[in-house]
Amino acid sequence: MSDAHMILRERVRIECYCLKEKSLSYIAKQLERSKSTIHYEVKRCKLCDALLA
Repeated sequence: MSDAHMILRERVRIECYCLKEKSLSYIAKQLERSKSTIHYEVKRCKLCDALLA
């Protein structure tokens, strides 16, 4: 996606992938976003603490 900001649909998908214990790299590839963007969103929303460990 070329939008500068994450949209709700993307955040929901991140949460679903986290619940399935997918890696940040996998999520980034699926959403066509950088790994650092996904990391920021996960950290910001306090999702998937296991992925950040």
